[in-house]
Amino acid sequence: MKKIIILLLGISLLSSCLKPDCEGIVDFYRKQECIMILEKEPSNNQVDLDLYGADMNTGKPCHCKDNGRWWSIFSDDMSVGDTLIKRKGELVFYIHKKDTILNFPWRCEGKVYQ
Repeated sequence: MKKIIILLLGISLLSSCLKPDCEGIVDFYRKQECIMILEKEPSNNQVDLDLYGADMNTGKPCHCKDNGRWWSIFSDDMSVGDTLIKRKGELVFYIHKKDTILNFPWRCEGKVYQ
C-alpha cells in the first residue's frame, strides 16, 4: 500500500512538471513579428519553420523563422503569394489568401490568449 501511495504521488508530481508555462510563453510570442508576402513554399523541418518572401511594406526580401512551433501548425495552409501577418504585441497569426483571411489565435492549455 505504501508503494502505491508513493507511486501515485510521484506520478502527480511529474504530471504537474509537464504542463507548459502558458504565461511565460505568451511573452515569447508577443515579441515575434512577421509581415510578408510568401515567395517560397514553407521549409518545415523538425525544429523550425523558415519563411521566405518580400516584406509587405518595403518589398525587400525577408526571412521569418518560427522556432517556437506555433506557426508551423499552419504551414499546410500557406501557399506562395499569401500574405502572412504576425504583428509584434499581438497573439494572432493571419494568412491572407486571394479570397479568404485565416486567423489563428494563440492557445495554450485550451485557453485563447489575446
